[in-house]
Amino acid sequence: MPVGQNETLGWTERYPELHLALLEMAKAWHNQPHTWLLGGSCGLLLQGVELSQAPRDIDVYADIVAAKALHHDAPGRRLDKPVVDTTGPYASLLSHYQVGACSLELVGGFEVWARESWYRTQVEHVLALYAPETRVYDYRLRLMPLAHELLFNLLRGREDRYVPISIRMRQEPEVHQPVMNVLSRHNVWTDRFRSEVEELVGFAWSEEAGEEQ
Repeated sequence: MPVGQNETLGWTERYPELHLALLEMAKAWHNQPHTWLLGGSCGLLLQGVELSQAPRDIDVYADIVAAKALHHDAPGRRLDKPVVDTTGPYASLLSHYQVGACSLELVGGFEVWARESWYRTQVEHVLALYAPETRVYDYRLRLMPLAHELLFNLLRGREDRYVPISIRMRQEPEVHQPVMNVLSRHNVWTDRFRSEVEELVGFAWSEEAGEEQ
């Protein structure tokens, strides 16, 4: 699911420090066999989501085993070692790095319990199958699907994020509905949450829709 050629140059030319950090990150993990996906505000920017403010840091998601391995070849300066973090409704294996002028957070095995729902990221076997791709010069960047970003931000009540994400998803529902249905089946959602999602994206997102995939 390519986003296009050299989009990082077009999207981030206003943010040269971010562009350099993404390039350094892509170089560092270019030969890694482990799967990782760029998410957060950077991933949204590169997928054409309108942001209210410029990206402030870089968020990378991986499964736990992959995050441990990626730490050893991480770009920039290591600020800490991977540790289990259970802040608020979230749980993950977190580590942090300084890449040029940008902060990088590596998130392993992310889970969130909120609004009586349970969402667990499965990067290699689920999300990566639907990950859009872009390039920073000769290096590939794979992005977290907007479906993940929508669900995560709705769970944490970030209206400034989930509304523009849903607007972007409505432009290509045929791209986003398949992964939404897979995430429906692999996680736990309340009927109320499902109704809110359907209102945002404009297509059905019931338990039955998830089972069809």
